[in-house]
Amino acid sequence: MSDNPYLRRRQRLGIGSPGRASEKRIGQALSGKLRPASGALPGAKGDIELSKVLMEAKSTTRASIAVKLDWLLKIAAEARAEGRSPALTVSFVRPDGAPRLDGAWVMVPMHIWQEKLR
Repeated sequence: MSDNPYLRRRQRLGIGSPGRASEKRIGQALSGKLRPASGALPGAKGDIELSKVLMEAKSTTRASIAVKLDWLLKIAAEARAEGRSPALTVSFVRPDGAPRLDGAWVMVPMHIWQEKLR
């Protein structure tokens, strides 16, 4: 393991190729456009851009994931700034980034869900 504390944390978290593969798969499945640097660049926030939706994509190879309010507030603000609706994808994936059976989900704000059901 590295002597650098940041690199040690990154190695422990196991973030990397499964997440990138999952993001790419979701973008292709929804005919979306992946944002450069996974939304880390100014002016290109969020992970996946659809015509009316801006998505944040999260994935894990583990059996659970904690959804953080910060993720939801971040994507909501970024989507609102672009005149889009926000969504958060949560994917439970295998090490190759492929989703487990029934392991791919999308979260949207309640008011958007209610609008779609009326």
